[in-house]
Amino acid sequence: MAGLVSTEGGGALLVLSIVVPVAAALLGFVAGGRRAEWIALAALPVGLAIAVAIAAGVPADGGLIHLLGGWTPPLGVALRADGASALMLVLAAGVVSAVGVYARADFSTAAGAEEERAPFGFWILLLGVWTGLNTVFLAGDLFTLYVALEILTFAAVPLVCLNGRGETLQAALRYLLFALLGSVLYLAGTVLLYGAYGTLDVLLLSGRVTARPVALVAGALMTVGLLAKTALVPLHLWLPPAHAGAPPAGSALLSALVVKGSFFILVRLWFDVMPGLQTVVATQMLSALGAGAILLGSVLALRQERLKLLIAYSTLAQIGYLFLMFGLAYDSGSASMHKGDALAGGLIQAMSHATAKAAMFMAAGSIYVVYGHDRIADLAGAG
Repeated sequence: MAGLVSTEGGGALLVLSIVVPVAAALLGFVAGGRRAEWIALAALPVGLAIAVAIAAGVPADGGLIHLLGGWTPPLGVALRADGASALMLVLAAGVVSAVGVYARADFSTAAGAEEERAPFGFWILLLGVWTGLNTVFLAGDLFTLYVALEILTFAAVPLVCLNGRGETLQAALRYLLFALLGSVLYLAGTVLLYGAYGTLDVLLLSGRVTARPVALVAGALMTVGLLAKTALVPLHLWLPPAHAGAPPAGSALLSALVVKGSFFILVRLWFDVMPGLQTVVATQMLSALGAGAILLGSVLALRQERLKLLIAYSTLAQIGYLFLMFGLAYDSGSASMHKGDALAGGLIQAMSHATAKAAMFMAAGSIYVVYGHDRIADLAGAG
C-alpha cells in the first residue's frame, strides 16, 4: 500500500461506507418489521454511490487512508483503501443491492399484514453482512479485521436458518462451530504477532515480520483459521448444507460475498503482512489444496440431485481456483510473491464468481418458486 494519501473527503467516504449500513441496521431494528425493509432498500443506493466514489478517488499508484481520531498507528487505528479493496467495496455494494431487490419477493411485509420474524431478521442481517464486508475491505490492522470477521460471522450464520427447520438449524450450528474455530485460531495468531512485534498494523508489520518461530506459528494459525472460514477443502464440511439450506437470497450472499471476506484477509496476510514468510512450500501447499478443491468440488457437484446443492458444491471448486493464485504469484528467483498478473487474476476470479454465483442462486430460487422443488431430474423443460 505504498503511496497512501490522506484526504479529508476521501477519509470521510471510508468512514461513511461503514457507518451507512450500521446506522441503517440500528434504525431498522428500532423501527421494526416492514420499516426495516424500506430503510435497508434506501441505504443500498447510498452505499453503492459511496463505494463508487471511493473507487474513483483511489490514486492509481496508491490508496486512501483515514486515521480514526487523528491517532497514527501503532497507537491509533487506520482505515485504508487501495485498488483491490475499492473494487471489492463496489462488488459488495452491487451484489448486496441486487440481492436486496430480489429478496423483496420473499421478505416483504404487505401493508396491514402481521409482521413476521423472518422478514425483519433478513433485512437486519443483510445490513450486518454488508457492514462486516466493508470493514474487512478497509481495516488497516489485524484486530479490526478480527472484529470485522466476527460481525460477518454472526450476521451470516442466522441467514442459514431463517425458516427455523431442523435441518437448517443443524447446518447453521455446524457453520457456527467451524467459524468459531477459525476465529479462535486467527485471534491466537494475532496475539502472537502482537507479543513479538508490538503492533498489529498491516503496513508496520510488513516491514518487521521475519521467519522467526513465533511468526511461523502465528502465520500457520491465522492461515488455517481463515481457510476454515473460507471453506477450502478439507475444511469445507459446513458450506454445502449451509448454502443449500439458506433461502435463495441468503445463499446468494453467503456464496457470493461472505466467503470472500476471509479470502480477502488471506490475501492481505500473505501479500502485505507476512512477505518475510513467503516460501515455495507454503505457496505451493495453498495451491495444492486449491487444486484438490477444484477436483473434489466439481465431482461432487456433478453427483447432486438438487439444483441448490449442485450450485453449493460448485462453490467449493470455484474457491479452489482462487487459491491457485498463491502458487502462481510466487517467483523462485526473488523468493517472494509478486503483486502482478496472478494477484490481479485471482481478484478478478473472485469478483466474477461473486456475481455469477449470486445470479445462479437467485435463479435457482425462482425455479423453486415456480415448480415447488429443485430436483434436477424433474426440471426438464424449465426453460
